[in-house]
Amino acid sequence: GELNEKKVRLVGDCLLAASFLSYAGAFSNKYRAEMIDNAFQADVLSRDIPLTQPFDIQQLLSTEATIQGWQAKGLPADDHSVQNGILTTQASRFPLCIDPQQQAVVWIKQTYGSKLKIKSM
Repeated sequence: GELNEKKVRLVGDCLLAASFLSYAGAFSNKYRAEMIDNAFQADVLSRDIPLTQPFDIQQLLSTEATIQGWQAKGLPADDHSVQNGILTTQASRFPLCIDPQQQAVVWIKQTYGSKLKIKSM
């Protein structure tokens, strides 16, 4: 059934998710899309590794409820901001937020509390 089909596609989905979490963080939304949707996805498919089509990083690494919760706490609703939220909460590295409009600062404070120490340059 559907569960078995998802299990088969999980390998390719996880390869793309790991690639996103490992390599895409420092780049713009346009370049992230080129990396994941074109280069990485094409490579996975060329090797005949099953993959969910269409692949959606947000659907794999988060839920609508989580994303709505982030937005309620100040995270903008655009794809780039949601991807940044995923990278902030799911990646093993600490995020470096270049945030001239202070949107990430507001979201992080709302999400993790006032005990945080924010360093500005």
